[in-house]
Amino acid sequence: MKNLRHFFLLAAAMIAGAFITSCSNEDYTVETQQDTQPTTRSIDATKIPKLTAYIETNDINPLNAGEYYFTGTNPQEQVIDNVILFASNIRGTANTVQLYHNDNQTYILNNASTLIAPLQAKGIKVSLGLLGDHTGVGFCNLSPAMVESFAQQIAACVTKYKLDGVDFDDEYAKYWMAPANLPTPSTTIFGNLIKRVRQLLPGKLITVFHFGGYTNFDATTMNAISYMWPNFGIDQNPPAGLGNGKWARMSIHCTNPIPSTSQIQSCAANYSGYGAIMMFNFRNTDHSGLMNNFASKVWGGKTVSYTGNSYTKNY
Repeated sequence: MKNLRHFFLLAAAMIAGAFITSCSNEDYTVETQQDTQPTTRSIDATKIPKLTAYIETNDINPLNAGEYYFTGTNPQEQVIDNVILFASNIRGTANTVQLYHNDNQTYILNNASTLIAPLQAKGIKVSLGLLGDHTGVGFCNLSPAMVESFAQQIAACVTKYKLDGVDFDDEYAKYWMAPANLPTPSTTIFGNLIKRVRQLLPGKLITVFHFGGYTNFDATTMNAISYMWPNFGIDQNPPAGLGNGKWARMSIHCTNPIPSTSQIQSCAANYSGYGAIMMFNFRNTDHSGLMNNFASKVWGGKTVSYTGNSYTKNY
């Protein structure tokens, strides 16, 4: 009996030891796997020019913007600085104005923890894109009360969804369809809207697409703007009152060769002092080749790599 009891005690000790060893090996395996995951560091805040990408959210998952890094950096240093969720809309009637989100924008905003926050965790800023919507009401023909209402709606949205700013694109408003009692469209009204948004969102990005004829703002409005970009192509001269540091001399269409490769390379060779580059219609395919037409010239010899990760539209 004594020997048998000794045997059982020995067996129990061996089983317990095996269990402990097994647990230790399992923990080590998980830790090793975690250690080998690619890591990302935040964007260099001193990097100039800043790169902004417009994501057409009806088609493309915004997470695709977070898959570009400077070659050889470890942890990986992100290339894209700002992402614009393109687009929500301004809608209106004779005396009301509405910030409208379609189903795709609504889903992204309501699922910011999985579709916006991962970009922000990489140091990428995410802004709400705004666009006209064929109602005759736009940024440029709002009454004072409508300016206040729309500015408050923008600020509430940016705050609620923890966004980093807002972008204005004055297209498709169709001002000729406006209700009779609204003001005539003007740069002053658009500027008043931007200035009010700046008051409500003092630390956020405010960017503007320089298009439509109502963006030659006064000095106070230009001061309120973070960055502005021209219609696609190369445009050396910013509008009066906007310094080169807020101007995207290059405005690149990702799916249409505007500007051409040779134009991009030539412009990039003389980009000192310009604060931004804009890329429109960013897709879920590899754009590193397009970026490398300018990257080494504007960022001190750095080149861009793509992780190969492509996110489908899952909403």
